[in-house]
Amino acid sequence: MPDDERCQQFADYLLHNYVQTTSRFQPEIWACFTKDNRTTNACENFHSHLSRMFYSPSPNIFVFMENLRLIETEASLQRKNSKPCKYLRKQEKLKSEKREEAQKDYLDGEIEKNM
Repeated sequence: MPDDERCQQFADYLLHNYVQTTSRFQPEIWACFTKDNRTTNACENFHSHLSRMFYSPSPNIFVFMENLRLIETEASLQRKNSKPCKYLRKQEKLKSEKREEAQKDYLDGEIEKNM
């Protein structure tokens, strides 16, 4: 890390607010340690879809609201019609098992934090 007071202040800020066990936003809130889907592809896909719905950076409020209504209706239908995935691909299953094993080792104290 650069020898700069501002960098040190920022690092301290991150530790005090996001990393330490006494922090305001503890890692359990924001870290994806136990999440299976660890990418932002769904968010990026939604943003792309939303951007394509408008033809100007500042659309008419009625057009904007109608498009939001369409998105909500589509999402609601998808939730109602979706079935939980029972089967994972073999590669995804192996990754998930390996991640769970590493999590167990970490929680049991067999793997230490690098701090």
